[in-house]
Amino acid sequence: MKLSLLNIFKKSIRKIKIAKSIEKKGFVIFQIDGLSYAALKKALSLNLMPHLKKMINSGDYLLDDYFTGVPSDTPFFQAGLLYGNNDDIPGFRWIERETGEEIIFKKPESAGRIEERLAKKSPGLLKGGSSYVNLFSGGASRSTFTLSTFSIRYLFKKKVRNFDIFIVFVFHIFTFIKTFFYVFFEALLEIFEKIEDIVKKREVRPEGFFPFARAMTNVIFKEIETFGAIMDISRGVPYIYSDYIGYDELSHHRGPYSYSALRTLKAIDRKIYHINKALMKSERKYDFFIISDHGHTPSIPFQKANGGKMLKDAIGGYINDSELKVYEFDTGYNAVFKRLFLYIGDFFTKGTCKKIYNRYIGGMKSVKEPESILEFQWQTEKTIYIMDSGPMANIYFSGKSRRMTLEEIENKYSKLINMLANLKGIGFITGINEKGEISIYDKEEEKFYSLKYLINNSADKNFTIRKIIDACKTKTEAETTFSSLEKFIGFKNSGDLILFGEYDGKNIINFENQMGAHGGIGGEQNKPFAVWNKSLRFNFSDVNNSCKIHDFLYNEYIKQ
Repeated sequence: MKLSLLNIFKKSIRKIKIAKSIEKKGFVIFQIDGLSYAALKKALSLNLMPHLKKMINSGDYLLDDYFTGVPSDTPFFQAGLLYGNNDDIPGFRWIERETGEEIIFKKPESAGRIEERLAKKSPGLLKGGSSYVNLFSGGASRSTFTLSTFSIRYLFKKKVRNFDIFIVFVFHIFTFIKTFFYVFFEALLEIFEKIEDIVKKREVRPEGFFPFARAMTNVIFKEIETFGAIMDISRGVPYIYSDYIGYDELSHHRGPYSYSALRTLKAIDRKIYHINKALMKSERKYDFFIISDHGHTPSIPFQKANGGKMLKDAIGGYINDSELKVYEFDTGYNAVFKRLFLYIGDFFTKGTCKKIYNRYIGGMKSVKEPESILEFQWQTEKTIYIMDSGPMANIYFSGKSRRMTLEEIENKYSKLINMLANLKGIGFITGINEKGEISIYDKEEEKFYSLKYLINNSADKNFTIRKIIDACKTKTEAETTFSSLEKFIGFKNSGDLILFGEYDGKNIINFENQMGAHGGIGGEQNKPFAVWNKSLRFNFSDVNNSCKIHDFLYNEYIKQ
């Protein structure tokens, strides 16, 4: 009998060796990126997620919130969950002081560099398993649309299979045609909603041609990772981790409670149903975890609160020095596309592509190495770098491989900190003083207090800190919150100054031009959710760092 191309691909994939015995229980992690516990409860009440609601109401699964820690973003969360170590990951973007290199988690090379560092201490939780649409692979054998394995150093390694599931997906005609239709529909829906935004004068994130990004995150990634996970379950792959990022993208764009964002949860809920159905038929037994990595706090852009000025404008205008350069990361899609063209150029100068080019075309001399978007002059003292991560901004002063103290900053840039503290939308400013203490600036008295003193004795001095404390249910929860903040501020690569957006108990100021914020502290961004089988000896409500999830998964499924 003649085998079709699809059957050949399926057969080859099923022959891939399964590292763990089929009798041993595995796990499937279904991550809904950016969905807070409060937003999930809203979606359940509107019956947008009937399949998940049915699972919870069955009594077999528990639903609760937990504390994700500071910074409240995906790199920090996934490093902790996959490697049990999220130290010195101070946001979505930062500067490595020793080298002056920018780390940005939209760049595959940045994710690959950090994962290499993490993998030196731990092999990763997904060894022998699969990773879909994550930032880190966790040592997975199959890594599809995972950012770290899209760096040139990993792309053609045989042990990291990036394309096999994608190829099978393309040749699965019905699924491929269905996805093509969904892409077309999603793009049309975005155009329609954009017109509505204009007519109703709604605030949205300015991102240029967003329909393409929306179709990629909300359709293509979602369909391929579900297809791959179901195929993995049928093969008995022991560990599977998929990240569904559509809700997160639309929350940034229009807000976490916008119709656009909540609507994506209906389609995600159908994927929960299909994966749960596959788990019930599987020969291997699995535990199914449905979680989020952080939430979104509704946000107001800093620029809007300050008449269109960014932080770089405020700092550059205050420091009267024509030789000083102030750089603030461009978070819009224009910057992403600029970088994409650089990656394409880089692609043809490294690894396998370079060998092919040299062999068949004859040398790389005619190919110009792509220039970096930023020419870092880290050893000079004339550059200030502002690396925004939502409602938190790390500010670095070049010229030193060690962190500057607050006293040094004050001496070098007189009254700069006071100027920043008095800008509209600044919640609080932190740093390290010459005694090594973590301190917060009080703009009324124009002095710094240690974080512990401020919390225990004078919390009312700072509006945002008071609101954060008020939002905590118990004293223990408040202690956990500020302990996480203190640890983050103490990271080696955290900024010389760290700015946090003002939080009023509902909305937060966002240094990026977004309607939903995470990465800092205050509100729903720090309160994700988890749904898990009640028979497990684990309670997500006790989690205050994703490293605890790693330790449980390792001991329960891998160590034995």
